[in-house]
Amino acid sequence: MTKAEALASTLTAMADFYRIKLAGGTKGARNTITTIENAITAIRDGKLVRAKAAKVLLTGFDSPLELSGDPVTDWQTARKRLHGANELEEIFNKARLLRLFKATNLLAWALVDVWNGHDAYPGAALVVRRVLANETREAAQAEPVPVSLMNMHKSKGKEFDAVIIAEGRHNAPLLDASWEPSRIQAARRVLRVAITRARSLVIFVRPAGATALTG
Repeated sequence: MTKAEALASTLTAMADFYRIKLAGGTKGARNTITTIENAITAIRDGKLVRAKAAKVLLTGFDSPLELSGDPVTDWQTARKRLHGANELEEIFNKARLLRLFKATNLLAWALVDVWNGHDAYPGAALVVRRVLANETREAAQAEPVPVSLMNMHKSKGKEFDAVIIAEGRHNAPLLDASWEPSRIQAARRVLRVAITRARSLVIFVRPAGATALTG
């Protein structure tokens, strides 16, 4: 994705946020939407950008940013770079409400899965949308069942009499010795969450030759 495409995509998401506000009766959102749309057009046409939020994003895009692979830390680092526009500040404040949905940890674990091991989270926006959509759907449909099937990320906050952790032979290993240390550490954290969901029994089903979980 080019710089212009990335900025236009981010601004489009911001405009969508204010369209939701407008639909909810916030009349002032209309002017904000117009300002953001003008900025998108200017970026695509290679013209001067006047909107403050767009300028902040442009500056942030051009400034080197070292990511660690820890989604929470990296979000805080990126957020510090993007201060100075009222629209961005409002969105940051709304993002904190994700804690009310208990989605913060789920988002972090999902982003760990897409971390490329060096400098980026490819497809992060889609990951966030998927996690939030799944949480909304499951919250509406939650019913007690005798057996639950889920990935380790989804087990956070739940408790079961027994837990079976199954590892695939050809993909999605629990650990891999070739991974970067930060990824191994993140995988161990997720694994610990899955293990501690059990009240009395944990069973591992792993293929022959799988990387040892201890040592």
